[in-house]
Amino acid sequence: MKILLTGANSNVGRGMIPRLLAAGHTLVLSDINKLPEKEPFTGLEFVQADVQIGVGLERAALGCDAILHLPAWHGIHWNAKTEADFWRLNVDGTFWMFQAAQSAGIKKVVFLSSQAWHGHYDKYGFTKRIGEELCAYNQQRHGIQYVAVRPADFTPYRDYLHFGSRMLYGGVDREDVLDCIEASVAYTGTESFFVNAVKANAFTDEQTTGWEADPLTTCEAIFPGSKALIEKYGLDVTRHPHQSNAEESPLGWMPKRHFGTFLERLAALDETEARALRCPYTIPHSF
Repeated sequence: MKILLTGANSNVGRGMIPRLLAAGHTLVLSDINKLPEKEPFTGLEFVQADVQIGVGLERAALGCDAILHLPAWHGIHWNAKTEADFWRLNVDGTFWMFQAAQSAGIKKVVFLSSQAWHGHYDKYGFTKRIGEELCAYNQQRHGIQYVAVRPADFTPYRDYLHFGSRMLYGGVDREDVLDCIEASVAYTGTESFFVNAVKANAFTDEQTTGWEADPLTTCEAIFPGSKALIEKYGLDVTRHPHQSNAEESPLGWMPKRHFGTFLERLAALDETEARALRCPYTIPHSF
């Protein structure tokens, strides 16, 4: 399949390129700026485009079978970007992407939404709601099948210990997000739907009853061996842990990673190595 990947230099774009190539797809990359002449972009077709006004998108989409649409300002940009900024990129950008899809006869779109969708009337969540409405409109009006992927927080983390704590309180492992998007691209059904790209649930609400009164003991009962690791690394587990909204979807995909899988890796690491680990990805400004 030939896929147009908009926002190619984004966090997700850089993660998806090698996966899509390994799956045998042909890629056309698009971004507002020229891409660095290095991996994973080397040797791939590139069309410079500004999704905010649609310039270049029709040329990029020509001959493609599907679009993976990634450009957006996110919660991490909340203080730096205005309502107008969020609207132009998240809403206008999605509108023009679908216009290009219509022009090129493309009938499949994977749209990067967000768990911010639940924040209906904040400037980020509102734009994601409208983005998904544009997906539904184009499905109804133009027969474009879509999957809207709603990731939880996988913004860059300070260090590996910060990452682990976040996995207890609503974060998601980037690899699970990329797995979900890859499954969405591979989906061959005709149904359109959203999917929650969130952490796996490793415990029930009943298991976490009384957590705040004695978090170490409660956590140890769920994840044997966790107490020693929490004390060794000074992890803050005092707040009640978050239960994710992971659920079955037509993709047949479910997340695999959670606080317990973080603890397993942490236990296998040397302390110096564990404390030195930093986030391997960043979020450049890219659309």
